[in-house]
Amino acid sequence: MKVAFQMDANINFEIDTTFALIKEAQRRKHEVFIYIPNNLALKLNQPIAFAQKVSVDDCGFTSKEDVTINLNEMDIILIRQDPPFDMRYITTTYILEKTSALIINNPTEIRNCPEKLITSLFPELTPPTLITENISMIRDFYCSHQDIILKPLYSYGGNDVIRIQDENSIQVVAELMIAKYECSVIAQAFCKNIDKDKRILLLCGQPIGAMKRVPRVSGEIRTNLRLGASFEPIEMNDRDNEICSKIGPELKKRGLIFVGIDIIDRFLLEINTTSPTGVVYINKLYDISLEKDLWDAFEEKASGSVFMH
Repeated sequence: MKVAFQMDANINFEIDTTFALIKEAQRRKHEVFIYIPNNLALKLNQPIAFAQKVSVDDCGFTSKEDVTINLNEMDIILIRQDPPFDMRYITTTYILEKTSALIINNPTEIRNCPEKLITSLFPELTPPTLITENISMIRDFYCSHQDIILKPLYSYGGNDVIRIQDENSIQVVAELMIAKYECSVIAQAFCKNIDKDKRILLLCGQPIGAMKRVPRVSGEIRTNLRLGASFEPIEMNDRDNEICSKIGPELKKRGLIFVGIDIIDRFLLEINTTSPTGVVYINKLYDISLEKDLWDAFEEKASGSVFMH
């Protein structure tokens, strides 16, 4: 098969899920192309990209051959660039809708389901939440809960996630965040049991791996691995399984084939639809190779897509 990765220019070859997926694609003898979103185009209504045909070893890319590809000639396209989920990101979804390839994940549903908004489909699973840029509403929300988190709606990786425990700080924090991101922010009641933070990966609506994330220092509320959090093995409990079983059918229906979800204690916080990560960490914890399971599913989906066409 011909497979293309729409990805960031710089990745960490040791821990990045994208690179694990590229290596597995090569192991399966697929032709692998990579390109950054800036090099995607719609030319005469044809989705194309200035890309590189690559070969890899365990440490990185061993060769790169510049080539312009027609995305309609690809069998599978993987969207693997990180947010911010801005107009540049959204524009790529419009262009990718023009291709007949299997796209992981479905670009229409990535656009419809930003990770901090898709959880609103399941309000019974989430902590009390407010999405607005009205500061008086944020202040009222704080008065109801007394301890809240403010964070950008369309960023990622723990950027500008701030805990508010003093009403006097709401005005300046909210104003700065709204000015920086020029849109609504999300406020949530603070989930106290940070030590019960989990990342769970789902494939076709079913959980395939989980890990516990532990903040780098005591008092840190952010458990993002990119900020130095550590990872540990964890058993999924009944609540985790309940959350997965409730969201799984909806994800599958929307063509959100590979996602990562964040759970703290009993609450679903995010459903990462854009570029889920964690494969390498979970592989290390349990001595498994999740990328093989992922590619088995991708190939099966692509074969069905080809048959349908």
